[in-house]
Amino acid sequence: MPRTSERRAIGLMLCALCFLILLDASGKWLGMRGFPVAAITWWRYLGHMLLVLALFLPTRGMAVLRTTSLKRQALRGAFMVLISLLYFAALREMPLAQATAIFFTTPMMTTLFATVFLRERPGLAIWMSIVVGFAGVLIVIRPGGDLPLTGSLLVLGAAAGNGAYQTLTRAQALADPPEVQVLYAGLAGAAVMTLAIPLWWEPGWWASPAFSAFDWLVFALIGVVGALGHLLLARAFSLAPASRLSPWTYSQMLLSIALGWAAFGTAPDAVALIGMAVIALSPHIIWLFKKPDLRR
Repeated sequence: MPRTSERRAIGLMLCALCFLILLDASGKWLGMRGFPVAAITWWRYLGHMLLVLALFLPTRGMAVLRTTSLKRQALRGAFMVLISLLYFAALREMPLAQATAIFFTTPMMTTLFATVFLRERPGLAIWMSIVVGFAGVLIVIRPGGDLPLTGSLLVLGAAAGNGAYQTLTRAQALADPPEVQVLYAGLAGAAVMTLAIPLWWEPGWWASPAFSAFDWLVFALIGVVGALGHLLLARAFSLAPASRLSPWTYSQMLLSIALGWAAFGTAPDAVALIGMAVIALSPHIIWLFKKPDLRR
Protein backbone atom coordinates (compact mmCIF):
# COMPACT_ATOMS: atom_id res chain seq x y z
CA MET A 1 0.00 0.00 0.00
CA PRO A 2 1.45 3.46 -0.91
CA ARG A 3 2.67 5.49 2.07
CA THR A 4 0.67 8.51 0.90
CA SER A 5 -2.54 6.50 1.07
CA GLU A 6 -1.66 5.16 4.52
CA ARG A 7 -0.85 8.64 5.87
CA ARG A 8 -4.13 9.94 4.48
CA ALA A 9 -6.01 7.07 6.11
CA ILE A 10 -4.37 7.77 9.48
CA GLY A 11 -5.20 11.48 9.15
CA LEU A 12 -8.83 10.65 8.39
CA MET A 13 -8.91 8.23 11.32
CA LEU A 14 -7.63 10.90 13.74
CA CYS A 15 -10.19 13.42 12.42
CA ALA A 16 -12.93 10.80 12.84
CA LEU A 17 -11.88 10.15 16.44
CA CYS A 18 -11.98 13.89 17.17
CA PHE A 19 -15.56 14.06 15.92
CA LEU A 20 -16.57 10.92 17.82
CA ILE A 21 -15.14 12.13 21.13
CA LEU A 22 -16.94 15.44 20.53
CA LEU A 23 -20.11 13.39 20.06
CA ASP A 24 -19.56 11.71 23.43
CA ALA A 25 -18.77 15.01 25.13
CA SER A 26 -21.87 16.61 23.58
CA GLY A 27 -24.05 13.80 24.91
CA LYS A 28 -22.51 14.20 28.36
CA TRP A 29 -22.93 17.98 28.29
CA LEU A 30 -26.59 17.82 27.25
CA GLY A 31 -27.37 15.12 29.81
CA MET A 32 -25.79 17.15 32.59
CA ARG A 33 -27.77 20.20 31.47
CA GLY A 34 -31.03 18.29 31.84
CA PHE A 35 -31.89 17.22 28.28
CA PRO A 36 -33.68 13.82 28.25
CA VAL A 37 -31.36 11.03 27.10
CA ALA A 38 -34.01 9.78 24.65
CA ALA A 39 -34.39 13.24 23.09
CA ILE A 40 -30.61 13.53 22.67
CA THR A 41 -30.52 10.08 21.03
CA TRP A 42 -33.48 10.88 18.75
CA TRP A 43 -31.92 14.06 17.38
CA ARG A 44 -28.46 12.49 17.19
CA TYR A 45 -29.80 9.98 14.63
CA LEU A 46 -32.24 12.27 12.87
CA GLY A 47 -29.50 14.85 12.29
CA HIS A 48 -27.12 12.05 11.24
CA MET A 49 -29.61 10.76 8.65
CA LEU A 50 -30.38 14.21 7.23
CA LEU A 51 -26.70 15.09 6.78
CA VAL A 52 -25.82 11.81 5.02
CA LEU A 53 -28.83 12.17 2.70
CA ALA A 54 -27.84 15.78 1.93
CA LEU A 55 -24.29 14.66 1.07
CA PHE A 56 -25.08 11.63 -1.08
CA LEU A 57 -28.57 12.03 -2.58
CA PRO A 58 -27.44 14.67 -5.13
CA THR A 59 -24.71 12.38 -6.54
CA ARG A 60 -25.96 8.86 -5.80
CA GLY A 61 -29.70 9.43 -6.02
CA MET A 62 -31.93 6.70 -4.56
CA ALA A 63 -29.07 4.20 -5.03
CA VAL A 64 -27.74 5.35 -1.66
CA LEU A 65 -30.77 3.62 -0.11
CA ARG A 66 -30.11 0.33 -1.92
CA THR A 67 -29.00 -2.45 0.43
CA THR A 68 -28.65 -6.20 0.04
CA SER A 69 -30.12 -6.86 3.49
CA LEU A 70 -32.68 -4.44 4.89
CA LYS A 71 -33.20 -6.72 7.89
CA ARG A 72 -29.52 -6.69 8.82
CA GLN A 73 -29.28 -2.93 8.37
CA ALA A 74 -32.35 -2.43 10.57
CA LEU A 75 -30.78 -4.62 13.25
CA ARG A 76 -27.54 -2.61 13.04
CA GLY A 77 -29.54 0.58 13.53
CA ALA A 78 -31.37 -0.89 16.51
CA PHE A 79 -28.06 -1.75 18.16
CA MET A 80 -26.81 1.79 17.48
CA VAL A 81 -29.83 3.19 19.31
CA LEU A 82 -29.19 0.86 22.25
CA ILE A 83 -25.52 1.90 22.36
CA SER A 84 -26.39 5.61 22.42
CA LEU A 85 -29.11 5.27 25.06
CA LEU A 86 -26.85 3.29 27.39
CA TYR A 87 -23.74 5.39 26.78
CA PHE A 88 -25.40 8.80 27.06
CA ALA A 89 -27.14 7.64 30.25
CA ALA A 90 -23.78 6.51 31.66
CA LEU A 91 -22.06 9.77 30.74
CA ARG A 92 -24.44 11.75 32.93
CA GLU A 93 -22.59 10.34 35.95
CA MET A 94 -19.31 8.97 34.55
CA PRO A 95 -16.12 10.96 33.82
CA LEU A 96 -15.54 11.11 30.07
CA ALA A 97 -12.04 9.56 30.08
CA GLN A 98 -12.94 6.57 32.25
CA ALA A 99 -16.13 5.92 30.28
CA THR A 100 -14.12 5.99 27.04
CA ALA A 101 -11.60 3.54 28.48
CA ILE A 102 -14.28 1.07 29.58
CA PHE A 103 -15.98 1.39 26.19
CA PHE A 104 -12.77 0.03 24.66
CA THR A 105 -13.93 -3.43 25.72
CA THR A 106 -15.69 -3.31 22.33
CA PRO A 107 -12.87 -5.21 20.50
CA MET A 108 -13.17 -7.97 23.10
CA MET A 109 -16.94 -8.16 22.64
CA THR A 110 -16.55 -8.14 18.84
CA THR A 111 -14.08 -11.04 18.99
CA LEU A 112 -16.44 -13.06 21.17
CA PHE A 113 -19.44 -12.40 18.92
CA ALA A 114 -17.44 -13.11 15.76
CA THR A 115 -16.32 -16.41 17.27
CA VAL A 116 -19.88 -17.45 18.09
CA PHE A 117 -21.84 -16.06 15.14
CA LEU A 118 -19.33 -15.74 12.27
CA ARG A 119 -17.41 -18.91 13.13
CA GLU A 120 -14.11 -17.03 13.25
CA ARG A 121 -11.31 -18.75 15.16
CA PRO A 122 -9.04 -16.29 17.00
CA GLY A 123 -5.63 -17.61 17.98
CA LEU A 124 -4.01 -17.73 21.41
CA ALA A 125 -2.41 -14.31 20.93
CA ILE A 126 -5.78 -12.63 20.40
CA TRP A 127 -7.28 -14.31 23.46
CA MET A 128 -4.29 -13.20 25.56
CA SER A 129 -4.75 -9.67 24.23
CA ILE A 130 -8.40 -9.78 25.30
CA VAL A 131 -7.51 -11.00 28.80
CA VAL A 132 -4.92 -8.23 29.25
CA GLY A 133 -7.35 -5.61 27.92
CA PHE A 134 -10.05 -6.76 30.31
CA ALA A 135 -7.54 -6.58 33.19
CA GLY A 136 -6.96 -2.96 32.20
CA VAL A 137 -10.70 -2.31 32.33
CA LEU A 138 -10.87 -3.81 35.83
CA ILE A 139 -8.03 -1.48 36.91
CA VAL A 140 -10.00 1.52 35.60
CA ILE A 141 -13.28 0.41 37.21
CA ARG A 142 -11.64 -0.79 40.45
CA PRO A 143 -14.71 -2.52 41.92
CA GLY A 144 -15.44 -0.74 45.17
CA GLY A 145 -13.68 2.41 43.96
CA ASP A 146 -15.01 5.87 43.19
CA LEU A 147 -16.61 5.15 39.81
CA PRO A 148 -20.38 4.59 40.01
CA LEU A 149 -21.19 0.91 39.49
CA THR A 150 -24.37 1.70 37.56
CA GLY A 151 -22.49 3.94 35.14
CA SER A 152 -19.74 1.34 34.63
CA LEU A 153 -22.33 -1.37 33.90
CA LEU A 154 -24.14 0.93 31.44
CA VAL A 155 -20.87 1.53 29.55
CA LEU A 156 -20.15 -2.22 29.49
CA GLY A 157 -23.66 -2.77 28.12
CA ALA A 158 -23.00 -0.15 25.44
CA ALA A 159 -19.70 -1.86 24.57
CA ALA A 160 -21.51 -5.20 24.22
CA GLY A 161 -24.04 -3.53 21.92
CA ASN A 162 -21.19 -2.00 19.94
CA GLY A 163 -19.56 -5.41 19.63
CA ALA A 164 -22.78 -6.79 18.16
CA TYR A 165 -23.06 -3.75 15.86
CA GLN A 166 -19.50 -4.19 14.59
CA THR A 167 -20.04 -7.91 14.06
CA LEU A 168 -23.08 -7.15 11.89
CA THR A 169 -21.13 -4.44 10.08
CA ARG A 170 -18.32 -6.90 9.35
CA ALA A 171 -20.84 -9.44 8.04
CA GLN A 172 -22.35 -6.80 5.71
CA ALA A 173 -19.15 -4.95 4.79
CA LEU A 174 -18.60 -6.68 1.43
CA ALA A 175 -22.24 -6.34 0.39
CA ASP A 176 -22.92 -2.62 0.89
CA PRO A 177 -20.71 0.48 0.34
CA PRO A 178 -19.58 2.39 3.48
CA GLU A 179 -21.91 5.35 2.84
CA VAL A 180 -24.91 3.00 2.68
CA GLN A 181 -23.88 1.44 6.00
CA VAL A 182 -23.48 4.88 7.59
CA LEU A 183 -26.81 6.09 6.18
CA TYR A 184 -28.75 3.12 7.48
CA ALA A 185 -27.24 3.50 10.95
CA GLY A 186 -28.81 6.98 11.10
CA LEU A 187 -32.01 6.09 9.25
CA ALA A 188 -32.81 3.05 11.37
CA GLY A 189 -31.91 4.92 14.57
CA ALA A 190 -34.10 7.88 13.64
CA ALA A 191 -36.99 5.56 12.73
CA VAL A 192 -36.79 3.63 16.02
CA MET A 193 -36.63 6.73 18.19
CA THR A 194 -39.36 8.53 16.22
CA LEU A 195 -41.74 5.56 16.49
CA ALA A 196 -40.96 5.39 20.22
CA ILE A 197 -41.82 9.06 20.85
CA PRO A 198 -45.04 8.20 22.76
CA LEU A 199 -42.90 6.19 25.19
CA TRP A 200 -40.22 8.77 25.96
CA TRP A 201 -41.62 12.23 25.17
CA GLU A 202 -41.73 14.46 28.22
CA PRO A 203 -44.15 17.40 27.73
CA GLY A 204 -42.38 20.72 28.03
CA TRP A 205 -38.85 19.33 28.27
CA TRP A 206 -37.68 21.81 25.62
CA ALA A 207 -39.04 24.83 27.50
CA SER A 208 -36.64 24.73 30.45
CA PRO A 209 -35.29 28.24 31.16
CA ALA A 210 -32.02 26.59 32.21
CA PHE A 211 -31.17 25.78 28.57
CA SER A 212 -28.83 28.34 27.03
CA ALA A 213 -28.22 29.22 23.38
CA PHE A 214 -24.99 27.20 23.59
CA ASP A 215 -26.91 24.16 24.85
CA TRP A 216 -29.23 24.35 21.84
CA LEU A 217 -26.25 24.75 19.50
CA VAL A 218 -24.70 21.56 20.90
CA PHE A 219 -28.07 19.81 20.57
CA ALA A 220 -28.47 20.98 16.95
CA LEU A 221 -24.98 19.80 15.93
CA ILE A 222 -24.82 16.45 17.71
CA GLY A 223 -26.14 14.52 14.70
CA VAL A 224 -23.76 16.32 12.32
CA VAL A 225 -20.78 15.52 14.54
CA GLY A 226 -21.78 11.85 14.78
CA ALA A 227 -22.37 11.44 11.04
CA LEU A 228 -19.06 13.10 10.10
CA GLY A 229 -17.20 10.88 12.56
CA HIS A 230 -18.67 7.69 11.09
CA LEU A 231 -18.20 8.82 7.47
CA LEU A 232 -14.54 9.68 8.03
CA LEU A 233 -14.02 6.40 9.87
CA ALA A 234 -15.54 4.44 6.97
CA ARG A 235 -13.38 6.34 4.48
CA ALA A 236 -10.22 5.69 6.51
CA PHE A 237 -10.87 1.94 6.59
CA SER A 238 -11.46 1.97 2.82
CA LEU A 239 -7.95 3.36 2.28
CA ALA A 240 -5.94 1.16 4.67
CA PRO A 241 -6.35 -2.24 6.35
CA ALA A 242 -7.71 -2.40 9.88
CA SER A 243 -4.41 -3.80 11.17
CA ARG A 244 -2.68 -0.51 10.26
CA LEU A 245 -5.39 1.74 11.66
CA SER A 246 -6.67 -0.04 14.76
CA PRO A 247 -3.72 0.96 17.02
CA TRP A 248 -4.55 4.61 16.33
CA THR A 249 -8.06 4.22 17.75
CA TYR A 250 -6.56 4.22 21.23
CA SER A 251 -5.56 7.86 20.76
CA GLN A 252 -9.25 8.50 21.50
CA MET A 253 -8.46 7.88 25.15
CA LEU A 254 -5.89 10.68 25.08
CA LEU A 255 -8.47 12.95 23.45
CA SER A 256 -11.02 12.01 26.11
CA ILE A 257 -8.58 12.95 28.90
CA ALA A 258 -7.90 16.36 27.33
CA LEU A 259 -11.54 17.11 26.55
CA GLY A 260 -12.78 15.81 29.89
CA TRP A 261 -10.39 18.15 31.68
CA ALA A 262 -11.14 21.15 29.43
CA ALA A 263 -14.94 20.83 29.32
CA PHE A 264 -15.82 19.19 32.63
CA GLY A 265 -12.81 19.75 34.89
CA THR A 266 -12.28 16.01 35.46
CA ALA A 267 -9.15 13.94 34.93
CA PRO A 268 -8.35 10.27 35.69
CA ASP A 269 -6.14 9.52 38.67
CA ALA A 270 -2.83 7.62 38.45
CA VAL A 271 -4.41 4.16 38.85
CA ALA A 272 -6.98 4.87 36.13
CA LEU A 273 -4.18 6.08 33.83
CA ILE A 274 -2.33 2.80 34.40
CA GLY A 275 -5.49 0.88 33.49
CA MET A 276 -5.95 2.96 30.34
CA ALA A 277 -2.32 2.30 29.36
CA VAL A 278 -2.86 -1.45 29.82
CA ILE A 279 -5.96 -1.29 27.59
CA ALA A 280 -4.07 0.65 24.91
CA LEU A 281 -1.11 -1.76 24.97
CA SER A 282 -3.15 -4.97 24.99
CA PRO A 283 -3.60 -5.21 21.16
CA HIS A 284 0.17 -5.07 20.68
CA ILE A 285 0.58 -8.41 22.51
CA ILE A 286 -0.41 -10.04 19.23
CA TRP A 287 2.84 -8.83 17.65
CA LEU A 288 4.90 -10.72 20.22
CA PHE A 289 3.61 -13.94 18.69
CA LYS A 290 4.41 -12.94 15.10
CA LYS A 291 7.41 -14.40 13.37
CA PRO A 292 10.29 -11.87 13.12
CA ASP A 293 9.97 -11.54 9.35
CA LEU A 294 6.27 -10.69 9.64
CA ARG A 295 6.72 -7.83 12.11
CA ARG A 296 8.16 -5.49 9.51
